[in-house]
Amino acid sequence: MYQRYRRQGLEDELEEIAQKMEDTLLQQALADGFFDETLEIDREAKGAVSETLDTLQRADRDEGDYDAVEEQVEALRERVENEETRIANKIQQLRIKRQEKVSGMRRLNERVERADSTQLKALETLLEDWNWKTHVYSEDVDTYEQRREEALQYGEDMSFVFTQLKNDLFGVYDGTELRPLVDKLLDDDRLILAALSETERQQLAESDLGEYIELKLS
Repeated sequence: MYQRYRRQGLEDELEEIAQKMEDTLLQQALADGFFDETLEIDREAKGAVSETLDTLQRADRDEGDYDAVEEQVEALRERVENEETRIANKIQQLRIKRQEKVSGMRRLNERVERADSTQLKALETLLEDWNWKTHVYSEDVDTYEQRREEALQYGEDMSFVFTQLKNDLFGVYDGTELRPLVDKLLDDDRLILAALSETERQQLAESDLGEYIELKLS
């Protein structure tokens, strides 16, 4: 009876760890599509869950010798949680950077009304709350491969919306001297005040972007 409960406890732990690994992989896929930046996952961590399950099944055949499995599960949990934290931290950095930009776009659009305000708000909310699971997990999707495809597609859809909103808001500067400066702002390049000409500073100040440019000491 004790061995049976011990075995069930190990299996439950493995399921929990496997879910953490899957969530990490799904967020990686979503980020790849959304932020256009490849986040590498530790390949050994991905395979370690199935390897530990194999060890558990071998323990069943060896009359319930679960000591090695317990050690392996503990090491696996630490490894998967470290990977989960690393990917989550990287995604948070990407989210904050884009959220700041989208928030600025929303404030600008409230004044100029060139883009879809509903889409801007939805994009800002996603970046703020990161409630991605509702867009990936559903009753119609029951395999990891399908969920990963859903995550990647959703990320790509949100990337398309972001690009379209940028075009709607800033397409008015196409063909003007201000467009190169706008592109630098949108591409996360730093604009150094001393590097701008007097004309460029004047153009920015007089444009409808003037109120949304922030000066930082770094």
